[in-house]
Amino acid sequence: MLSPADLASMRATLEASLPDTAQVLRVTRQSDGMGGFTETWAVVATVPCRVSPRDNTLVESVTGARIIDRLLWTLTLPAGMSVLAADRIVVGARTFEVVGVLTPRSYELATRVVAVEV
Repeated sequence: MLSPADLASMRATLEASLPDTAQVLRVTRQSDGMGGFTETWAVVATVPCRVSPRDNTLVESVTGARIIDRLLWTLTLPAGMSVLAADRIVVGARTFEVVGVLTPRSYELATRVVAVEV
C-alpha cells in the first residue's frame, strides 16, 4: 500500500513529464432574451498535459451530408482534474472535444480523457 507521501511524489513525477500546456474550457449558456441562448466558452483551468493518439481508433461523425472519420486522442492531465464530457481542451493551436473521462485506477496518478480534434 502506498503512503500519501509516496502517492504525492509519484503524481509530481508524472506531472513533471507532461510536456504541453492545456486550457480546459467549459461552456456556459446565457439567455438571449428571445427564448434562445448564446454559448460562451470559459477557461476553467490551465494545466500541463500530454496528447497521444489512441491506438489509431477512428470515430465517425456526420458533417453536412458527409461521413468524416476522426482520430481519437488520449489527453493526460494532472490527477484530480475536473473534466466533463462536454468540455473542450485547447493545446497550442489544437482544440479537442472531450468524448469521455477514463475511470481512474486504484491509485489515481493522472486524469485521462478521450477526445476528438475539432
